[in-house]
Amino acid sequence: MIIRKSTKYYLILPLFAIFFGLMIFPTVFGWYLSFNEVFLSTFNEPVFNGIKNYINVLSDRMFVKSLIFTFKFTLLTTLTELIIGLGLAILFNRKIQGKKFFISLLLLPMMVAPALIGVMYRLLLNEFIGPVSYYLGKSLLVSQYVISTVIIIDVLQWSPFAFLILYAALQTVPKEYYEAASIEGAGGTQKFWYITLPQIRPFIIIVLLIRGIDSFKTFDMINVLTSGGPGSMTTTVSIYIYKLAFQSANIGKSAAASLLLLLIFSLPLTLALRKIYRERS
Repeated sequence: MIIRKSTKYYLILPLFAIFFGLMIFPTVFGWYLSFNEVFLSTFNEPVFNGIKNYINVLSDRMFVKSLIFTFKFTLLTTLTELIIGLGLAILFNRKIQGKKFFISLLLLPMMVAPALIGVMYRLLLNEFIGPVSYYLGKSLLVSQYVISTVIIIDVLQWSPFAFLILYAALQTVPKEYYEAASIEGAGGTQKFWYITLPQIRPFIIIVLLIRGIDSFKTFDMINVLTSGGPGSMTTTVSIYIYKLAFQSANIGKSAAASLLLLLIFSLPLTLALRKIYRERS
């Protein structure tokens, strides 16, 4: 059967159409909106205002405050999940009775949608009807505890993801390395630092990259649980953009904030990808 050269281009047209519709067009349209004064009520009548939206976003104290909280949240959750995931991976990387059952149980939290996790903990931590608040005698969603609470909830849900990646990584480390190290008299700590850690370093970077990006754009769980409150204590950049677009109805400014978030993402993402490429090389 002879296939014409032009046929291959027709075959990729559906993929290109999906890519254009979901990636290229929204990005270009977002740039267009960010340089215009656009509200929901005047969506069909945009007024060009140059970089005014970007200046307004960068001078907005709420944006800066949400950015600082997002960075803190991302750093604390990502590192904690990495440490817990690595510890669990090492723990299960040996013969344990019922290991498959416990691993299946351990992976359950990350199978639940973040919004559903938010609803579940909102009921559990409710000041009036929540069983946790009842037994503790205080609410964990007040300003004194709320930041620690959302961090712990995120860690409980996503530590299994770090565990899954790192547990798979440990399976790739040749046992001969540990046997040779034992013959040389190396202890458990030395084996970890000089064999295990270097061998799984690329996987650690992947965990940090994926979880860092996901934590930085967290929206569902926190929005359902606290709506960014009390006040604006748990307002992430994603929640800030959402409120700007759908509560303040300022589409132009929210588009500018979204693109600034994209630019903030770009630098660490590029550095991380270069690091992964070097590790693989």
